[in-house]
Amino acid sequence: MMKLFIGILLLSLVYVIGWYQLHGQFISEWFNKYQYYLIWISVPTTLISIRAIKLINEHFNGLIWPNRLLTFTVGIILFTILTSFHFNEKISMKTLTLLFFCTIVVAIQALWI
Repeated sequence: MMKLFIGILLLSLVYVIGWYQLHGQFISEWFNKYQYYLIWISVPTTLISIRAIKLINEHFNGLIWPNRLLTFTVGIILFTILTSFHFNEKISMKTLTLLFFCTIVVAIQALWI
């Protein structure tokens, strides 16, 4: 279970950094001015992603689908939080329902061994 926790934590860090790399241009001029720095940040985040996926994959005994569903769900949850926070986009009932289902997917993947 510790591998899963560390893998999700690392992947979450990468997703948050990636979100700012892509959407930061709409938040601050800094992201437009220093785009080339953002490119260099991609190198360590890629290495972290590889490690995170390896840990999650080991937790699921080498199965790929549980890994994919879990990482997709974590990405959707973080995207929703960051977009809502920075762009003040309200969470609609539809989005809230989807987030609820994402949470169920994470719980099933993490607890159903």
